[in-house]
Parts: sequence; C-alpha cells; structure tokens
Amino acid sequence: MSIEIADITDALSLWRRLVSGAVGRPLRPAVGVEAFRRLHRGGEPGAFDSALLLCTDWRWHRLSAKVIAGIVDSGVLDDGDQDRLADTMLWQEQVHYRHPFWWLGTTLVEYHLDSPGPGRTVRVDPNTPTTAHRSVWPPLRTWAAGRVLGRHRASAGDVLEQARSLPARDAAAVMTGAVRAVDDLDPDQARTVLNAALAWGHKSPRMAALERLLIGGEDELVQTLAGNDPDASIRRWASAQLGDKATQGSLFD
Repeated sequence: MSIEIADITDALSLWRRLVSGAVGRPLRPAVGVEAFRRLHRGGEPGAFDSALLLCTDWRWHRLSAKVIAGIVDSGVLDDGDQDRLADTMLWQEQVHYRHPFWWLGTTLVEYHLDSPGPGRTVRVDPNTPTTAHRSVWPPLRTWAAGRVLGRHRASAGDVLEQARSLPARDAAAVMTGAVRAVDDLDPDQARTVLNAALAWGHKSPRMAALERLLIGGEDELVQTLAGNDPDASIRRWASAQLGDKATQGSLFD
C-alpha cells in the first residue's frame, strides 16, 4: 500500500485511494506527508481535500499528529485552508466527505437476507453523490483547538462547550489543545481555559495546564495542585520537576 501511495502522481488518484476503504497495514506519517508535498508543492489545486483525507485516514490514526504537523509545516496550505481544516476537525463529530460514486466504481451488489444465494449486481450512475465517513482522531482535535483559539476564531467558552459535548478522549484532546493556546488569549480567557483544564477528569489537560503554570513560574501553585492530584504519575512528575528546579537554583546561589 505504501508503494501505491508513494507512486500516485495526481491528487484525484490519491483521493480515490483514500476513500476506497481498502484494507492494508498502517503507514509511516512520512508516506502521507511526502505524498501531500509531491502533489501540491507547485500550487496544484485540491490541497485542502488532500490534507483532510490524509489526516483522517485510519492508516495514520495513531500518528495523525505527525501527519498534520508535516502538512502544516510544508507551507502549502494558506491561512484560510488551515482555518477551514481546523474548523472541520474541531466542530464536527465526524467528517462527511462527499464525492461521486465513480471514485469507487460503477456497480454495487445488493443482498437480501430473505433470499439466499448470490447478490444482484446493480449499475449506478457514476455521478451519483455518496459520502465517505471519516474519523477525527484525538491528536487532530488538539491541533484544531489550538489553531481556532490562537487565531481568535472562537471564544474559550465556545471551545469548552464543544469539548464537553464530545466523547472523553476527544474532549481531553480539545482541552489539551486549548491549553497550548493560552499565551495567545487575553487574561480572562486564559484563566477560563486553565481552570477548566485543571478540573478536567482526564489527566492530559490537567498535565498540560500544570506544565503551563510551571513555565510561568507558578511553582508553589503547581506543588499544591499536583500534590492533591488523584493521578500518581502527575504527582511524581511535579515532584521531579520541582526538585530539578530547586537543584538548578542552588547551583547559582
């Protein structure tokens, strides 16, 4: 499968491959990023569609953060396309990608449960629209939340409300992305995000908020909050971080 994607020479062929549902092994993020660069580095049209389909493909579901980072770093997508991509990945529970049926073929087979035997082959108008349903993996939501908040395309309250409407892993990813954008927010909105993250049930937003407070020099607050955190790994992390800072400080006293 990686050879096929690596050998694709036009965007339409890539899109057809990605919506086909063909089963294969997971691929390295570089395979998707290099395909994107190769097909669009000269300004060829369709970069948004390629980015959307590559990022939401199951082949990279565990490493989608590296795929979106590579695509953004390529410089191919302008701010408008990046904003549109972030909106899609933040606000939609699932991506519904419309395309003509001929991308998949021109026939389908119908089966009836009450009629055993081979199915009936049906010819379909090749221009009939159909929909590919694409998952938005949690790392994509992290990137999207940071992008939307950092560019002031939504309020902190709107993003928090969206996070609370999502399944637990997706919600935690959105909150983690929101924390990463606090430096671009006004003090009130930054405080809203950090307070919500520190109270979040999943540990990743709490950890992200504590890291941000530590960077900001809030050592005593981090010590108090982390010391009372129910997750042992966060308590150990804070102890190690604060211990390192104390040791480094003593070296220069």
